[in-house]
Amino acid sequence: MTYLIPRIKPIYPLYRLNSDVFRIGAQIGITTEIEDEEDQFWTLANLLNGKNHLDDIASGMREKYPELTNQDILDGITILNDEGVVEESFPDKTTNDRYIPNINYFSRFIDAHGDRFQVQKKIRDTRIILLGLGGGGSNILALLAGLGPKSITIVDYDRVEAGNLGRQFLYREGDIGKKKVAVAKNAVEKMNSEIEIKAFDKKIVTVEDVLELLNDVDIVVCAIDEPPFIIHRIVNEAIVKAKIPCVFGASQVSRGRVYTVLPGVTGCFDCLNIQFSKNDPKFIEQFVGFRNIHFAPPSIAYGPGIFQLVAGIVDELVRVITNYAPPRSLGTQYEINYEDGSSFCHPSWPRFAAECPTCGEGHYDDWEIFQYYELQE
Repeated sequence: MTYLIPRIKPIYPLYRLNSDVFRIGAQIGITTEIEDEEDQFWTLANLLNGKNHLDDIASGMREKYPELTNQDILDGITILNDEGVVEESFPDKTTNDRYIPNINYFSRFIDAHGDRFQVQKKIRDTRIILLGLGGGGSNILALLAGLGPKSITIVDYDRVEAGNLGRQFLYREGDIGKKKVAVAKNAVEKMNSEIEIKAFDKKIVTVEDVLELLNDVDIVVCAIDEPPFIIHRIVNEAIVKAKIPCVFGASQVSRGRVYTVLPGVTGCFDCLNIQFSKNDPKFIEQFVGFRNIHFAPPSIAYGPGIFQLVAGIVDELVRVITNYAPPRSLGTQYEINYEDGSSFCHPSWPRFAAECPTCGEGHYDDWEIFQYYELQE
């Protein structure tokens, strides 16, 4: 490839261990150590300072090592680039200072073939709808405000209660009794005036309730978890009809789960129901047993645990829209354990194009599980 003004990524320190060995980086797992008795790579790395054009770098190297060819120098830069420690400087590119730390983070994942600014630009061009402003949604909204998408549509029907304040940190004591959408809209406008905020005081009950909100939206975040399972089916059907991706999140007692549906690409939520129906002989019994007790748990929410979950949800959204790193929840449930900080992916499920009644050509009557959803409604 052609390099313009390549540089060692400023996020990594460049330092010697001794006269023959130097390192780029100081973090376990992403530190490059180079044995360099002739100092050629050390010299090259220091010339890659973001100020020198490629011709200046080549001249500096040949001045000290006249035996080197231009191709030798290019090969040296490529070796460092393959180690993940080189990027293009792009001195003419600017952005709002508030997003520079984001761009520095994305630099970790972008080499000299890519553009770290492009990741933030994709975020800035994205229009998001967030369903639910409870323990998950309110904290998701604060993270989104920091990322700076083009617009955020927020949807909720509830009022702020005293019991919310231990985990829904967007709200204050003086907000008790006020509508969440109004408080949240005002808060985000103060946090980031560049974002267009649209607020809807509305309860999601039907597929049509969701569909009418999906105009001019690029991606959905579903942070509604009541009524259990049914609400995810409602949102799932809507996003499949609208062909808009959705990141779903839900919290249990001490764990949370994230999964993402890309309509026409991954399996949808009803495909997951079919997967369980095919492979878990106790699935329907468990579902019916749970439904029959009309379980209404108390609020179970521990702020630090909720933060682990919402961070996973928002990072997954960014992965899906920018691909700065591979998404972790496509066709699988990505689970986060609040107790020990671990995470893992459940077995994946496919898209059942011929059998799913929602995203494929199947029929609801072919699958026993769906009749119990109807009864529950």
